[in-house]
Amino acid sequence: MSENSEPGSEADARDSGSGSVGNLELFFDLVFVYAMAQLTELVRDDVSWRGFGHGVLGLLAVWWAWVCYTWLTNTFTTNRVVFRCLVIAAMAAMLLAVSALPTAFSTGAFVFGLALLAIRVIHLVLFVVDASHDDEHLRAGLLRLAPSLLIAPVLIAVAAAFPAPYRELLWIGAAIIDFGGPLVAGVEVFRVMPSYFVERHGNIIIIALGEAVVGLGTGASEHLQQPVVLAAAVLGVLIAASLWWTYFGLTAGAEQRLKDADGPERARLARDAYSYLHLPLVAGVAFFGFGASVALEHVFDPLPLLPAIALSGGVGLFYAADVAYRWRDHHQLVPDRLLTAAASLLIIPPALIMPAWSVLTVLTAVGALRLTCELVRRPRIGPAAAGQVH
Repeated sequence: MSENSEPGSEADARDSGSGSVGNLELFFDLVFVYAMAQLTELVRDDVSWRGFGHGVLGLLAVWWAWVCYTWLTNTFTTNRVVFRCLVIAAMAAMLLAVSALPTAFSTGAFVFGLALLAIRVIHLVLFVVDASHDDEHLRAGLLRLAPSLLIAPVLIAVAAAFPAPYRELLWIGAAIIDFGGPLVAGVEVFRVMPSYFVERHGNIIIIALGEAVVGLGTGASEHLQQPVVLAAAVLGVLIAASLWWTYFGLTAGAEQRLKDADGPERARLARDAYSYLHLPLVAGVAFFGFGASVALEHVFDPLPLLPAIALSGGVGLFYAADVAYRWRDHHQLVPDRLLTAAASLLIIPPALIMPAWSVLTVLTAVGALRLTCELVRRPRIGPAAAGQVH
């Protein structure tokens, strides 16, 4: 516990393994709301395989920046003035990086890279300074992880000086270093607060779903005179709602699983199930949101290949990632969610010849059928019955 913390404070909650997400973290997450919108704009500006690839690389960079601060605020108390000021400084740097996202592979490349590097430097300063009051083993673990945290954004900044495809190769290298760092250096020295970790990642799923719903509303507002567009927007919301229910119907069991794990096992579980496997969950929602917005613009026409992959494939990716997440949590396969992922992917070929509104209809029916079966059967996944949203 930090020397400046008070009895009964947030620091005590960290040490006891309880506590909830504070206002500072919610404030920081507002930038991620903007990031999701910017990633959508990045892909919409270049609807091609290259544009899709840029969107994925941008998401990887932004996601890992958010992950680093989630581990930071989970591990240490945020009630000191200096700590709060530095987190807000990191938020400002994050805003600059996100603002440059749509041009991160062209004119805004250097700004994005430098802002990302500033975020990491502030992160390491906060971690090392607080660790110096706390735990020698934790400080040693941070020093092992530091090279990967700094080298990756440096590579992205350097990439600004290179043309394609060398620029993209440097971004890929940065992503490998970012995601591989915790596997090589280990995370066993870090403390994990189960309720905080589950709530924080649940909030980011809500943010992703919220951005998808905003995209649906924006698309519908431009065609209010067409009832089919309004109906299609409602179908999009129902699909988003089925994704929401799928995820949050098992959060109680996920939190209990994290509580049951101790020490190094808990840290490894948090890394794998949350820092890694929540990324494809968020990506699936982002892809769905992009595909659904294109569908609303052309409700009577078949979808082009990439929007069709984004729409149906995004939903399929979400369900497949949820299956992987539950398997890592409970070592238990969830067949209905796996079948729903497969069914969603099988909709991609028909989406190339069907009107866009009918694709949304089929995806809504698939999600509703899966959810109805789950609510009727109430299967137990881990320590909890599925479908019980808290």
